[in-house]
Amino acid sequence: MAKSEVIADVRAARARLLEAIDGLSDEHMLQVGAVGIWSVKDVLAHLVAWEAELVTTLSRLDQYKRAAPRIAEIEDIDEWNAEQYRINASRPLAAILDDFHGVHKHLILALEALDERTLEDNRIWPWMEGEPLSYLVAENAIWHEEEHADDILAWRAEQGI
Repeated sequence: MAKSEVIADVRAARARLLEAIDGLSDEHMLQVGAVGIWSVKDVLAHLVAWEAELVTTLSRLDQYKRAAPRIAEIEDIDEWNAEQYRINASRPLAAILDDFHGVHKHLILALEALDERTLEDNRIWPWMEGEPLSYLVAENAIWHEEEHADDILAWRAEQGI
């Protein structure tokens, strides 16, 4: 997939997620149970955590020619997600929203800084196990945001909001 397509897909996934949360009051954003026990705020913090790891990886690729970045070393995803939840649960909604918008800007900048080969050559990054770097982007930004946009839309339909 061309870099321009990856960036377009990242932006489209974000637009869909923004549509999913559009019009929610602060009370709705903090209501437990939107996705499992998580509120919408918790879901956004979860996405921020993963995208921040992705941005860190993309911004420091020169360090990862041989050794894998932290995002590729996370073995127990449920445990990592639970830890991120504990870290972010008490943070205010406004701070989470700032991070949510900020990390996306950094993700776009990091993607724009990459050349096509770095993103698409599946032989450069051994820790990607045969997949191109664009797969890591799709997995942790595009598909992840689409999944949680669907979750939030289903919750909204159930709640009538």
